[in-house]
Amino acid sequence: MAPSSFDLEFNSDLQNKDNSPQPSSSNRLTALEFNSENENESKNDNNNSSLPSSLDTIEMQPLDKSEYTKIPDVLVDDDDLIKAGNDTSSDTSNPYLRPSVELNGRISYLQDLEDLPQGRHLGLFSTVILFVSRILGSGIFSITSGIYQDCGQSVALFFAAWVIAAIASFGGLYVFLEMGSLVPRSGGAKVFLEFIYPRPKLLATVAFLVYSVMFGFTISNVLVFGEYLIHALGLEPSDFKTRFTGLIFLYFAAILHGVSVSHGVRIQNVLGGLKLVLVVVIVVAGIYVTAFPQSITGIENQLEWDRVFEVRSSASVLTFASAIIKASFAFSGWNSVHTVANEIKDPVRTLKIAGPVSLTIMAVTYFIANLAYLIVIPSDELANGSTLAGSILFTKIFGQFLGKKLLTLAVSLSAGGNIFVVIYTISRVDQEVFREGYLPFSRFMSSNWPYGAPLRTLLLSVAITTTVIVLFPGGDIYSYMVSLEGYPQQLAIALIAIGIFIIRKRYPELHSPIKAGVVGTIAVFLISLYLLIGPFVSSKSPNPKGLENWPNYGVVAIICILACIGFWYIKFRLLPWLGGYELVSEEVQLSDGLPVKKWKKLHSYNTL
Repeated sequence: MAPSSFDLEFNSDLQNKDNSPQPSSSNRLTALEFNSENENESKNDNNNSSLPSSLDTIEMQPLDKSEYTKIPDVLVDDDDLIKAGNDTSSDTSNPYLRPSVELNGRISYLQDLEDLPQGRHLGLFSTVILFVSRILGSGIFSITSGIYQDCGQSVALFFAAWVIAAIASFGGLYVFLEMGSLVPRSGGAKVFLEFIYPRPKLLATVAFLVYSVMFGFTISNVLVFGEYLIHALGLEPSDFKTRFTGLIFLYFAAILHGVSVSHGVRIQNVLGGLKLVLVVVIVVAGIYVTAFPQSITGIENQLEWDRVFEVRSSASVLTFASAIIKASFAFSGWNSVHTVANEIKDPVRTLKIAGPVSLTIMAVTYFIANLAYLIVIPSDELANGSTLAGSILFTKIFGQFLGKKLLTLAVSLSAGGNIFVVIYTISRVDQEVFREGYLPFSRFMSSNWPYGAPLRTLLLSVAITTTVIVLFPGGDIYSYMVSLEGYPQQLAIALIAIGIFIIRKRYPELHSPIKAGVVGTIAVFLISLYLLIGPFVSSKSPNPKGLENWPNYGVVAIICILACIGFWYIKFRLLPWLGGYELVSEEVQLSDGLPVKKWKKLHSYNTL
């Protein structure tokens, strides 16, 4: 078997160490070992210990080669290696490009699957449930009134917003599926941005990761769960009761996920199964009120077909962009499953099937549900229904007991199931952030000890959610937070969509098992660009009704993004420049078996 490229470089460094005092740029870990050796020699000199006079007799410490290229299971011929070496598209500076297997006579650089200590336990059914549970949360029941209001109570604009959001979601799904098949590991958008934009060094990675931790909360689902549960129980609603009830359930979900991965996933699947039942109920109810006349249903048809294109209140480019963002929020689960790719069995095949199937189910469900909203609920009542549009719909169709109590309770549990899924995925994303070692207490926060689950990142998400909910003043914070969370996500989706074309041109030898369509990818980028510009094209506030005096959610989102970029600049540019050092990483393994990165300061020789 031929020696690896690392072994050749390492042996060369040992042979030439006498001739070159500078650390090898291709092997900084060797330089760190060498500096450590010199420090030990100086200490021993002070103790009048005898030392060998030649570097040949120095015993080198064993190196951890876990970060270096592994010899592939499928070996390639020397001619193919020469061909790959002459290929200018190869980029060894990108950590995700490691020679793996030969495809079509060329070397493929697909990232090897990375396994975590908790193992791969999500099969096809669990992944479909994860998709559906993440998509069918609070959106279709609570955000419909806000979308209808943003569209000026125009039926045509209302459905246009949902159609555009669906197109963007399908296009974005295939963009993520292609990127996920190239880099099949947990982290989602973080890993994709890191793969696409390696320059400026670590900018895209660090900025996105800090943003992920900053926005690692699930406020909207907590509020909807509390409001629908109180409404189903017939209690007098109040902000305190809504927030307190939602937070109690959040704590229950976090503790269960944190102490047992298997039990958390089981309850998640049960609530996901309930969501599937709720999907069937929505579809049947929608077909019932749509297909049958009033003489059978007893429900007056509120949809006036001759006023479909009429704008009954007011609408603008700005408010229509807000409507699309809110509709996209209802579909938003499609981009979250890649955050737990390390825990999915056969992730490429599973995601290729589960993603489109789940999104198709939800697109059809949303169309029927929205049609039922327009048929059953009068226009003005729907526009002013706040987050309880789903309860109003069920009450009018099924009556006070079955509709207002049982089905409203089912909606509450649906939002509760989404809390389970959201904190599950957030905890994995945050764990990936801390595994990279950028933030303080990274080793502590990334550990799976003591229960084999990321309990510490779960508690972090709970703490952020609790802080925002407790300190946030009254008002329609639901719609505001939906728009605020959605804005940076649209920026990430736009960058990844463009990145598809960048990767195809930069690495033409990569053959992804899943391909995103050119037209769909361009559509995703254009829609995201429109949503990024939308909040600034008018002098009017894009904020929800009653919060017009609050800062523009787009401005707040941009400030947060700039803060993340500022963190990267200070840690990786300014401080190293002032201190005369360079940050280099090495991989270490925690006691629970989880590999994490540790950053060390490597001072240049001219500053010593």
